[in-house]
Amino acid sequence: MASVERAASSSSGTVGAPNGAEAARVGRRSLGTAFRRLWWATGISASGDGLLTVAIPLLAVTLTRDPLIIAGLTGANKASAALAALPGGLVADRWDRRTVMVACNLVAGVTLLALVGSLTAGWAELVMLYVVAAVLAACDVTYTLAVQASLPDVVPGERLAVANGRLIAVEGAGEQFIGPASGGVLFSLARRLPFFADGLSFFVSALLVRAGLPRSPQLDRRAVAPLGAAPASAGADDGAGGAGPGGARTNGTHPGGPAAEEARDLSDLGDVQAGDLNPPRPRPRWAADFSQGLTVFRSTRALKLLATMASLGALCQTMVFAILILYGKQTLHLTSSGYGFFYAFAALIGVAAAYFAGHMQDRFGPGQLVIGGLTLSVVSYVGLAFTHSAVPAVFVFGLQEIGTVAVNVGSVTTRQRLIPRPLYGRVGSVHRLAVLSAGAAGALVGGVIASAYSVGATMLTAGALLLVAIVVLGPPLLRTLAATAGPQG
Repeated sequence: MASVERAASSSSGTVGAPNGAEAARVGRRSLGTAFRRLWWATGISASGDGLLTVAIPLLAVTLTRDPLIIAGLTGANKASAALAALPGGLVADRWDRRTVMVACNLVAGVTLLALVGSLTAGWAELVMLYVVAAVLAACDVTYTLAVQASLPDVVPGERLAVANGRLIAVEGAGEQFIGPASGGVLFSLARRLPFFADGLSFFVSALLVRAGLPRSPQLDRRAVAPLGAAPASAGADDGAGGAGPGGARTNGTHPGGPAAEEARDLSDLGDVQAGDLNPPRPRPRWAADFSQGLTVFRSTRALKLLATMASLGALCQTMVFAILILYGKQTLHLTSSGYGFFYAFAALIGVAAAYFAGHMQDRFGPGQLVIGGLTLSVVSYVGLAFTHSAVPAVFVFGLQEIGTVAVNVGSVTTRQRLIPRPLYGRVGSVHRLAVLSAGAAGALVGGVIASAYSVGATMLTAGALLLVAIVVLGPPLLRTLAATAGPQG
């Protein structure tokens, strides 16, 4: 942590000269060694995940061609992640986040090696794929919440957008380019090879995280600012290099006196309104912690609008992704290796965009970045419905990859700046719960439409629904985010 603080201090002298080459060089260095190790760990783990992006659907189509059952794999993955979101956020706030990330990687690695053993013994069944998809999803959502909560401790606040963009870029490069491109080839050689390689990637990632990241700072994970004050104070603190440290010092420090004792007592009861003269009856600690996160989320209009828009985007995206393997096999007539390369080269477009997403947010703002990304997804879904050749389909599919990157960078950076550091896991988990629940529903809806009509009809429906969401919710989201950013100057 000390090295990060030194990097932030060394860059402060050049912030006033954003157009200078020296400022750009210092900005790049300011991300620090800890971030680079996190970047490598994310890239290695994501490359393993990318193997499964094509390997699980390819294995599924060898067992069944029913669109609803195949889409159900995506639904099980998203539903498991949704169920794990709230407890995952609690774990990310109450335990050392580095330890949480290591544990998630280890559990995922052991699960995949168990699947490899089953495949070697010839016990491949659809129910096994459902179980693996569910376990990996629970580990992934908890790991992601811990990473996002830790990032403001690793890089200076003014570099969050760039850091998020680079993490999303390497994640996309591994999960959607390197992994899928090699996953199809490995699967064609032996069904168990992609799963074995992914299991190893989780163990390597765990070692990098354990060796490279600092332990979480000792924050008071129970305290929270009064209602309505959390987002504003978080935004103000962020202007000085991140909301977390300021929020931690304010919320975690209790001077002596009766008022401080009363505030501590009410915090222990889970009552975030310290001025309430009639506090509720004591609740279990986990219930009080969940209540704090939910209260901050519900009291912040920007977070609610952002979650609603992201959820609708996830609903439409998983409608398409759940049946994408059928689109590749039936419409584009791709082989197993061909499907992997189709997915990989389309994703490469999004990977390239991720490296510029942070700068695009600095130029246009998070609201415009989110709306622009969702608009590109609409064009992509509708375009895929009318595209029947692999080469143009790569570029059409790549548009939604660019859109997804833009939405993710704008959304994650906004949440990191609005949510108090000690509460990020819990408040962020409410957002993740909404998005992942919508994703699970979208997978099932996509499977039903594809079964009743066609794959193309599913893509057209997804595009139409997302367009309506942009028209209805886009303007209030832009106004709210602009108002939230305004006082920060």
